[in-house]
Amino acid sequence: MTRDLDGYLTSDAPAMVVTLPGGSIANVSFAQTARGTYRATYTVGTAGRYIARVTTSTDALDFAAYVTGTTAGVGMPTVADVYVYLGGDGAQSWSDAERQDALDAEAAAQRAVCRVPAAYPADLRQALLRRVARNLAMRQLPLGVLQGDAEIGGGIMPGRDPEVRRLEAPYRKLVIG
Repeated sequence: MTRDLDGYLTSDAPAMVVTLPGGSIANVSFAQTARGTYRATYTVGTAGRYIARVTTSTDALDFAAYVTGTTAGVGMPTVADVYVYLGGDGAQSWSDAERQDALDAEAAAQRAVCRVPAAYPADLRQALLRRVARNLAMRQLPLGVLQGDAEIGGGIMPGRDPEVRRLEAPYRKLVIG
């Protein structure tokens, strides 16, 4: 919204200049939607830092944005990626349906505890693949207890994987209250 010095809406159209990552400049025009209300859209073309300055006759506003490439659905881990991650004989132990089921469940669990950015980073990808591997391994241990022997007894699997926690740490949602 554009306002005059007294705070009243005006028909003073703003102007915006966007500085692109390469240093070139793009002028963006606004379309008026109502008195004092304007809308502009700028579609970025490449990743990098964009700086914009919006001006009216009485004021100016500067802002910056760092744009990264988004991860398309084809860039997210797939059943084939899980197969490669498991490697060797371990990959043969599970059907594609079982791997897909584990991948869906663990992707949902990751989204529940992490802020997943549009550009899916490599560390979250590795954490998701490890989550799937752990999910599949735990299916063979319904009680989560490893068989031991007469001297040491059985062992209980830990509830959380330290490597998954390490990889997801920068993206974890902070729960307060």
